[in-house]
Amino acid sequence: MSTSVAHMLFKTIAQYPDKDVLIYKRDGELRSLTYYEFGEMIKRLTHAMADVGLMAGDRVAILSNNRPEWTISDFATFCLRGVVVPVYQTLPANQIAYILNDAEVRAIFVENEEQFQKIRKIKKDLPKLDFIFTYDRISDEALELFAFDDLIKRGNDHIEKHASFFNDSLNRIQPKEICSLVYTSGTTGEPKGVMLHHHGFMADIVEAEAVLDLQPDDIFLSFLPLSHLYERLGGHWCPMYKGCTLFYAQSIDTVVADIAEAQPTVMVSVPRLYEKIATAVIDQVESGSSLKKKIFYWALNTGMKYHQRKYDGVVPALLEKKYQLADKLAFSKIKTKLGGRFRFPIAGGAPLSVETLKFFEAIGLKIVEGYGMTESHLIITLTPPGRVKYGSCGKPIKGVEVKIADDGEVLVRGDIIMAGYYKKPELTAEVIDKDGWLHTGDVGFLDSDNFLFLTDRKKNIIVTSGGKNIATAPLENRLKTSRYIDDICLIGNHRKFISALIVPNYENLEKWAAENDLEAVETTRLVQEEKINELIGDEIERLQEEFARFEKVKKFKILPEPFSIEKGELTPSLKVKKDVVQEHYRSVIEKLYEEN
Repeated sequence: MSTSVAHMLFKTIAQYPDKDVLIYKRDGELRSLTYYEFGEMIKRLTHAMADVGLMAGDRVAILSNNRPEWTISDFATFCLRGVVVPVYQTLPANQIAYILNDAEVRAIFVENEEQFQKIRKIKKDLPKLDFIFTYDRISDEALELFAFDDLIKRGNDHIEKHASFFNDSLNRIQPKEICSLVYTSGTTGEPKGVMLHHHGFMADIVEAEAVLDLQPDDIFLSFLPLSHLYERLGGHWCPMYKGCTLFYAQSIDTVVADIAEAQPTVMVSVPRLYEKIATAVIDQVESGSSLKKKIFYWALNTGMKYHQRKYDGVVPALLEKKYQLADKLAFSKIKTKLGGRFRFPIAGGAPLSVETLKFFEAIGLKIVEGYGMTESHLIITLTPPGRVKYGSCGKPIKGVEVKIADDGEVLVRGDIIMAGYYKKPELTAEVIDKDGWLHTGDVGFLDSDNFLFLTDRKKNIIVTSGGKNIATAPLENRLKTSRYIDDICLIGNHRKFISALIVPNYENLEKWAAENDLEAVETTRLVQEEKINELIGDEIERLQEEFARFEKVKKFKILPEPFSIEKGELTPSLKVKKDVVQEHYRSVIEKLYEEN
C-alpha cells in the first residue's frame, strides 16, 4: 500500500504516462490531460506554493466547481505536506468565513469572480488568510491575487533553483499525518472539521477497489462536487489508483447529455439521479402508444423475473430467450441513451429505493450500493459484485469491523476511522469510544451473511405520543419516488400522527395542471389548488400502502418553494436539516395538528 495518496498517484503516472487522466470541456472545446502532464502540473504548482511562502502543515482551501485545477491543487497541497480544506461552492460568504477561520486557512484557491467576491466580502474577518489564488484571471485593486497560470510559470522558475525540493517533500510525508480537514455540518449543529490522514484514505481506496475491480480502460463521469469526499475519493482517487480516465460533466444540469458524450463505464452518483432517469424513462413510455407501453412493461417484468431467477441460481431457457428479446426491444435503447458502455453505476450518499435498484437491474445495469461517512475516510460497506440483497448497502470492506449497539446504532472500527474533530476533543470522545468504535448515528442491523441494512438516522427516529417508534427514512424515500415529489420532511415527534411538508416537483406539477385544465398561476397559488392537493394526496396514499397504519402520513402541506442551503434548511450535500425546517414552518405545522 502506498505511503500517501500522492505516492499512489505518481505510481500510476509512472505506469500510464501517456494515458488520458482528465477529459473536460473549456470554451466549448474538448480538452484532455495525460497522466504525465497532470503530474508535471502538480509538481510545478507544489514548487510555486513553496515559492510564495507556504509550508508543510499550512491549511489550503479550495472553493470551486469541478475542473482540472481543483484536483491539481488538491494533490499539490498533499505534495507540499499541507492540509487541504475543501469548501462547497454553494455556501454563502458567512458560512465560508466560519470554516476558513476555524481551520486557520492560510491560502485559498477560488474559481472565478463569483467565488472571489465571497472572499472579498469576508477578507477583513480572515486574519490568517495570506494568499488568494484564482483559477480564472481576476484583477482587484485592493487585494493581491495570484492567477493559476502565473503560479505554474513561477513553479518552473523554482524548479530550476530547487530541483530536489519536490521529491524531498514527497518523501517526508508520513502516513498518519493530517492531510485534509473536511467540514461536515450534518443535519444539526455548527460545521465540524474532520481530521483525515493518508493512511485512512489509502486503506479505503485499496480495499474498496478490491470489491469494485476497476480496469484501466474504465471511464468515469464526474459531476458530483469535489468538495464532497464521495466524489473526491470514490470518483477521483479510486479510478486514478487503477489508471482510469475521468470525464468532467459540464454541470449537474447537463449530466444526461454528458453521459451520451462521455460513454462512461462507471459513474459515482447519489440515488436521486438514478431515480430521475428511471422516472424520465417511465414518463416517455407513458406518453407513447399503447403498444409501446405494453412492450415496455412486459420487458420490465421479464427483466425483474430474469434477475431474480439468476440470484436463485437457475434461469430457465425460455426466460433467457424472453430476456434477450426484452433487451433487444426495450433495454438496449435505454442503455444506448446512457452511453451504451456502463459496466456498473455506483450509488451512495443516501439510501437508494429498492424500486429504482430493481428497475436498473431489470434493464441490465446493476447498481453498486455503498455506505460511508466523512468520519470513516468515506467507504464502510460496498455491495459485492453479483450479490445484491434488496435494501442492503453491502458488506464491510476488508479491514473494517461493523457491529450493532444495544440501541440499534451502527458502530464501526478500523484503520479508516478519522483522527478526530479539529479542536473539538470532547465531541471526538462522544463519537469514538475508548475501544475505538466510531458511533455513526445511523440505526440498522446486520443479517446472517454480514450484510448491513440501514433503517434511519438515530436522531430522525420519531416517537409518537402513543409511544410508537418510527424510522422516517423508508417512507420518505418511498414517497420521493413519485414524479410529483422532490423532497419531504416528516413530522410527528410527540404528536398523535405523522404529517409531512412536501416540496413538489414544480415543473411536473405545472405540466399536470396544464393537462388538467387548471389555469396558469404562480406557484404559491398553484400548490393551494384543491386538485393539486388531491393529486399529491393520492400519490401519498398509493406509495405508503404497504406501511403500518401508525407510520402513514395523515396530513400534509405542499410548500411553494424548495428547501435551500442559503436558508440553512439543507446541508451542502442536500440533506434536510429537520430542526431548521420545522422552526421555519412552525405555524404551518401547528395548523396541521389543530383539532378539526
